[in-house]
Amino acid sequence: EQVEKYLLTYEEAKVRSQAIEDVSYELRIGLSKGEEYSGSVKVSFTYKDPSAEIWVDFKGKQVQSVTVNGSSIEVKYKDNKIWFSGLAEGRNEVIIEYENKYSHDGYGLHRFKDPEDEEIYLYTQHEPFACNRYFPCFDQPDLKATLELIVAAPSTWVVISNTNASQKIAIPLIPGATEKQTLHIFPKTPKISTYLYALCAGSYAEHRCDDNPTGIKLGLYCRKSLNRYLVPERYFNWTVKGLQFYNEFFAYPYPFGKYDQVFVPEFNMGAMENVGCVTYRDQYVFKDPPSNIQLTRVCDTFLHEMAHMWFGDLVTMKWWEDLWLNESFASIMSVFAMEGKLYDVYPTIWLDFLGGKGWGYATDQLSTTHPISTPVNDTDECETNFDGISYAKGSAVLKQLYFLVGRDAFMKSLQNYMQKYQYSNAEFNNLIDLIAEQAKIAGNPIDIHQWADRWVRTAGLNELAAVIEKDDQGVITKFTVKQTPALEAHPTLRDHKIIIEVFDEDLNQVKQAEVLILPQPETVLEEFHGLKASCAILNVGDWGYCKVRIDDGSFNILKQHLNKIPEPLTRQLVYRALWDMVRDIKTSGVEFIEFVIQQIPGESNFGIANYAFEISSAAFHSYIPNCQAKEDLAHGLLEVILDKIRNAGSPQDAMVFQKKAIHAIYHKNDVDRAIEWVRNDSTGIEGWKLGQLDRWSIIKKYAEITPEASSLVEEELKRDQSDTGHLAKIYCEAVYPILQSKREKWEYYLTEGEKFSRYEREESMDGFNREKQADILSWCCDEYFAKVGEVINTKDKEYSKDFCFYLVPRYVEEGVVIEKLEKLLPTLPQDRFDISRGLRETIDDLKRFRRAKELSATYLAGK
Repeated sequence: EQVEKYLLTYEEAKVRSQAIEDVSYELRIGLSKGEEYSGSVKVSFTYKDPSAEIWVDFKGKQVQSVTVNGSSIEVKYKDNKIWFSGLAEGRNEVIIEYENKYSHDGYGLHRFKDPEDEEIYLYTQHEPFACNRYFPCFDQPDLKATLELIVAAPSTWVVISNTNASQKIAIPLIPGATEKQTLHIFPKTPKISTYLYALCAGSYAEHRCDDNPTGIKLGLYCRKSLNRYLVPERYFNWTVKGLQFYNEFFAYPYPFGKYDQVFVPEFNMGAMENVGCVTYRDQYVFKDPPSNIQLTRVCDTFLHEMAHMWFGDLVTMKWWEDLWLNESFASIMSVFAMEGKLYDVYPTIWLDFLGGKGWGYATDQLSTTHPISTPVNDTDECETNFDGISYAKGSAVLKQLYFLVGRDAFMKSLQNYMQKYQYSNAEFNNLIDLIAEQAKIAGNPIDIHQWADRWVRTAGLNELAAVIEKDDQGVITKFTVKQTPALEAHPTLRDHKIIIEVFDEDLNQVKQAEVLILPQPETVLEEFHGLKASCAILNVGDWGYCKVRIDDGSFNILKQHLNKIPEPLTRQLVYRALWDMVRDIKTSGVEFIEFVIQQIPGESNFGIANYAFEISSAAFHSYIPNCQAKEDLAHGLLEVILDKIRNAGSPQDAMVFQKKAIHAIYHKNDVDRAIEWVRNDSTGIEGWKLGQLDRWSIIKKYAEITPEASSLVEEELKRDQSDTGHLAKIYCEAVYPILQSKREKWEYYLTEGEKFSRYEREESMDGFNREKQADILSWCCDEYFAKVGEVINTKDKEYSKDFCFYLVPRYVEEGVVIEKLEKLLPTLPQDRFDISRGLRETIDDLKRFRRAKELSATYLAGK
């Protein structure tokens, strides 16, 4: 059976936005603890163009009735659209009654049953095109509408939405009913886009902080079983500091009355900026004590979502080609907010920002890269653009723009933007006009519109390299910065305002200067002429979005004395540049890890050490072939991390390295050693006690190499009966190196895999598809390519996507998989852009991994 079409095209959205306006919804919804719910929605709108056929989007179980202006019409429901007839020019009211199932894939209205206490939790997730899985609606961002909501729910439940409930009315118990219900009446929202509507319901534990300096009512919610781990004051502190910062920066008070934040289970993303009701994955309620790095990243997420209240919710893009406006601005604004209000607590925030830019650099060097602002033909394409371009590159380019025009002009233009487009929709041109206006007032000579054309409307990454000429005394006679495109297919060269710093041979600073690199192959700089310097580092302060190539002379000095550079961000830039050389197959992954093992014992900043270990992990797993030398390298890296734990300057520093140690366990002897830590409930290192997540991570590694782990899994489940334990068991059942078990799992994925929740199937597929198990999975490569087309054509959209990506054979030589994927691509359905793009990117990655492994093998052979 073919799956129904489920997307919205740009052309369809344009037809509707031209035909209707002034939309409002009145939604009545009845929630149950079972697997289904029912609803009735009144859709009111002004019909401007009687020649246009109009529909609402709805992906649901059943449409029971449709009434147009008081008259019942035949239900015309096909391809997830409900079509209207009998509309009149002017004002119309359509009432739709419907039934639906709760989802288990994290979209629409999701249901979760907590295995620890069997409590039920519901929450919505709509971006970009899933509000129609909650109720029938015009599901596009430029048809902003008000929503009045009445929810009937079990009386023991907490119900949260975009506004605070104005009334709660107990419903008399109906004969035959088993549980009392309460009506929750929520007043009308402001005009907001459908993807920002929210409903959370269930046995949530509630915390309040209504008495705070902002005067905004604040709520915090999580599952009952997680409440013992929640530290409300931590999150409320972030929230108050963030609101204070944004109120000042945007000169526009928080616009939505109250601000609730809800930790929800089985959440697909990190968080979602629903108006006044932000949802977060509940892994952010830490069961194990968190490191400063973890807290930095979660705080960044909290303030990212808060920034959306202005940038995205108050002012929203018209269509998804300007998705980046939401995500890029929120990503850079959250860092500004942390720097402004929380830097004393989280001093590595700019180090973390640089680390996150790697996502943008990597995405921008794929064959599928695209401009920051790029045409989006439909909502499926939109989903693929929640990527490193929209988030990491976009925010990095905005940091460059901030540096280029100055804080005052940047801030004033955003303030004007909020005032001019509040509660409406805008496009990138509207914003860039305001920035250009402020830059001109400030006397900035840069043509901002031309800058935007180069940076936002063209794809690709530039590489900058210093070419330094000196006389016999080592004095610089010419300092040139060469600029080249990272990909020949995207040759645009750009303006780069950056800082360059030069040092002597002992890495003492000689000079630092702000410079403008012109959009041409070479820019000669006079700022360093006549100086005696031995080393140069480009993009100090990380203001530019560019790949930096360090010259050989400078790099030889940095390898010897890197830790002498006092500024942590500058030291991290060196690691970033070396990692780019690994990705570009100019340095082997082995050499990189050897460099980390040499340098990190002397590195005093835990943020840089953490970054070095993270990219070492990527190098280790993808850039080095399986061999004994790889095992030995893993052991050496783990020993360095264990030494960092033993010699850490503070418990918080030690905790950063403890998290890294668990990830670094790879060598069989180290797995055996770690299993003894689990069995003895002791690591043997003072101050380090394994948390529950640490224990499961080690057990999973053990299960990958021996089925004997099964008894340990069962024992651990007695200790941990939460969803964490449940998912770990699912992973282990798929990872055991037993041929018959693997065959049974494969058959389950083909026939019944959709019964899994999203989290369950991802855990299972990840456990199934292990590179180190090539000997028992070799049969599955041909099976994958024989079945993948059928899965795409007959299974649920989200399930088929997970099947395609999670089960791409990792255990077969890259060349074999590349050849088979290239044959598969032309056969994919045209409307599955999400899968075709993802598989093209997989091919790009595999080609790079193959070349990198060859280089590492050559390097190891030379040793």
